[in-house]
Amino acid sequence: MPVLLLRILPGRHFASSRSVRLIAPTVLAGGLGLVSATEPALAQSATSTSTSTSTSTTSENSQTTSTQKTENIDVVGHKARGEALGHLKPIMQIKADEIRAYGVDSASDLLTAISPETRSGRGAGGNGPVTLLNGKRVSGMQELQDLPFESIDHVEIFTEEEALKYGYSATQRVVNIITVEHFRAVRTRLSGTTSTDGGGETGAPSLSYTKLDGERRINLSARYSNQAELKDSQRGVVPARASGLYANAGNVTAADGGSLDPTLDALAGTPVTVAGAPSLASTQVPTLQDFLPYANLPHSNGDASAYTLQPSVQKLTLNGVIAGQIFKTVTSSLNLTYTRQDQHSLQGPARGILTLPASNPFSPFSEDTLLYRNFTETSPLRQKVHTETAHAGLKFDGDVGSWKWNSTGSYDRSEITTSSQTGLNLQTVQTDLTDGSMALNPFSVFPTNALSQRTLNTGHTTSNNGQVSGLMSGNAFSLPAGDVATSVSLTGALTNQNAVSSIKSERSYSHIRREVGTFQFNADIPIANRNKHVLSFLGKLDGNVNAAVHQVSQFGTLGTIGGGVTWAPISWVQFPLSITNSQEAPTASQLVAPTIQTPNVTTYDYVTGQSVQVTSLSGGNPNLKATSRHEISLGTLITLPYITGARLHVNYVHDTTHNTILSLPTATAAIENAFPDRFQRNTDGILESVDIRPVNADSESRSEWNATLSFSQPLQGSGTDRHGKSKKAHGRIYLVATQVWRLQDTVTLRSGLPAINLLRGGTISGLGGQPRHEMELQGGIYDKGIGVRLVGKWQAGTSTLASSPGDSLYFSALGTLDATVFADLGELPHWEDRKWAKNFRLFLSVDNVFNERIHVHNGKGATPAGYQPAFMDPLGRTITFSIRKTV
Repeated sequence: MPVLLLRILPGRHFASSRSVRLIAPTVLAGGLGLVSATEPALAQSATSTSTSTSTSTTSENSQTTSTQKTENIDVVGHKARGEALGHLKPIMQIKADEIRAYGVDSASDLLTAISPETRSGRGAGGNGPVTLLNGKRVSGMQELQDLPFESIDHVEIFTEEEALKYGYSATQRVVNIITVEHFRAVRTRLSGTTSTDGGGETGAPSLSYTKLDGERRINLSARYSNQAELKDSQRGVVPARASGLYANAGNVTAADGGSLDPTLDALAGTPVTVAGAPSLASTQVPTLQDFLPYANLPHSNGDASAYTLQPSVQKLTLNGVIAGQIFKTVTSSLNLTYTRQDQHSLQGPARGILTLPASNPFSPFSEDTLLYRNFTETSPLRQKVHTETAHAGLKFDGDVGSWKWNSTGSYDRSEITTSSQTGLNLQTVQTDLTDGSMALNPFSVFPTNALSQRTLNTGHTTSNNGQVSGLMSGNAFSLPAGDVATSVSLTGALTNQNAVSSIKSERSYSHIRREVGTFQFNADIPIANRNKHVLSFLGKLDGNVNAAVHQVSQFGTLGTIGGGVTWAPISWVQFPLSITNSQEAPTASQLVAPTIQTPNVTTYDYVTGQSVQVTSLSGGNPNLKATSRHEISLGTLITLPYITGARLHVNYVHDTTHNTILSLPTATAAIENAFPDRFQRNTDGILESVDIRPVNADSESRSEWNATLSFSQPLQGSGTDRHGKSKKAHGRIYLVATQVWRLQDTVTLRSGLPAINLLRGGTISGLGGQPRHEMELQGGIYDKGIGVRLVGKWQAGTSTLASSPGDSLYFSALGTLDATVFADLGELPHWEDRKWAKNFRLFLSVDNVFNERIHVHNGKGATPAGYQPAFMDPLGRTITFSIRKTV
């Protein structure tokens, strides 16, 4: 009978996109013929290296003289579904059973759970990963965030070098989410969160529909959350002292700064420059005797119920995605998202300063005086922030020969309206006091109608952002060590932002129109390859070169250039090295955001060593310069031998940035010396206002190394038992340990000034310095429908040195433990046949199990106002219960 021989050329993987040769000798003699194979057939596994077997067949009938015709058939293999573009190994792979063991609801929850592994030490920090869906770019995170965890087959995490292949910069790691081919479900979830200390509750219902059928994808979702406010009074937090002498009952001082009254000086036996005000009935006329108990003893009380530690927030998000194959080799997706959010916070009591003439019938003083008061008779000052955003994303993917292309377009519109009550209009009240009206006693309860007019600071920002991007990737040519893979991307972006702010009826306008064009090129160049017998002594060595040119309106041409190598001397070890020089313009919001005044913001003044309430000024700075960064990164990636499922990744990063963009919310001697116009004090030297609009610092230099150790295995591996019966793998146990060790972090605010060491007593924020060491350990186990997940975090303590040791602040180390227990009711023993229990999951989570908080004290051992434990962490221990059903 005929025999067909498949010959796969040596060194070629059938899972790759290269051509293989199928040799099919065919007997045409009519009737039964025999085929003779004159050379061995070489077979190579797609998951191993060069394993060949030879097969030979001799003729069984020597009389057969039929003419044989050899037919050549080209068979083109393809990458596995959803595989990323590059040839780099993922630093971590999370399979479906492990995703189930994480106890998450959706793709966005999963990304949050694995954030320690996706953290990158490169760039300015705080960047989330580049996220792909089935190996392809998406038009925005909204396109995949609501995918249920059951629809995810596995997840791959790559180093920053993989981002270059997709037209992104090498400052973010890459997460590739690969979905199953067929899936359909309606998912509902209801969750509620509360704190064990009381208050701050949150309720969050959601509903979604998902259908996956090959390239076809539909995902519709609606999510709502309602977070309750949490007041200072609910945690026993004592408000910081306001700048000046404001108090609930009030304090009086002489208008000229001298003694209040000679008679009062005589009664007290000492000059009296300030006195607390008595609380009297509306018709009671005060005497100097009423002020004597408070002579030089001003009131300092506030109203803790007039401040919120946590604002109330209502948020609604509607999201829709539809995707499919529109031509034979072209797929497309459309994403529409709408979000509305309202946030309300209390900013402290309304307060003001009134002049009390000596002629006023309620004044016992011989000279004019000033009355500082909190007006607790009326409701606290409020700040409201209303946000509406809309997003539209369109994406196309396709092939041109052996090249792949991707095109994305997106449009984002946002409107943010901020209304901040900054005080009271006391003009009518002051007129009554000046005229000597008997209807208004300044030392009694004020009529509510006299305090009805409030001063407002409003800001409104409208932002429109459009972007179109194209990417081409493929193999340009071949070298002895392999193919040179390249990618070229071209991006055009347009931002149009308008901002209007009004402070005390004075309106200001700002506008920016920014056009950005970016061309980026990346090439991966194979240098050595042991499998191809090219410089075999090096193992496998690949080089990378990348460059980008950004044409930014108002900033001109900015560039990025980088390169590196990845060396794998043996199959289970890699050493990636990269060097990058880049320039980056400030964002549109950093330049033109509206100016907003927020009153009664608690801050610590390191110059005077006291906590005060100030007016905070936020917004944009049109004078910002572009930043430039030089960065070097060296890593080690080890797939641990003899330990299945274990992998270690260690990375060192050092970067130097010039013209760093910072916000400076706290006053230290060094910061105030560098930016004296950002801090305003009264005649007594008390801090009254802080301008936190962004500024350019001279430079920043930092270095760190971070490590991730991951381990994951089934609880029961597949195989056979002692009776020879096959066993299926089931259950999952996993462990992930990450750590960050900062070796250097210094900021030079102005050229010629000493550098601020953030690891040794320096600060540029209101929360102390930078922790030198941070660790996170997470682990979980899942089997037979029951799962447990534990997450432990720890960070080292910090300190901030002030002008004197007694005023320095010391922040304790912090260790927390989060625990989640969940149950899939339909997987529990004896519940498998209950239809209502199928795909029914219950969650119970406890965050911060031991209710730990950072503790702060100064050099005298006292905790300043604004640094109480509840101020540092308002909620503390929280409990969340969720019900999730999928049908």
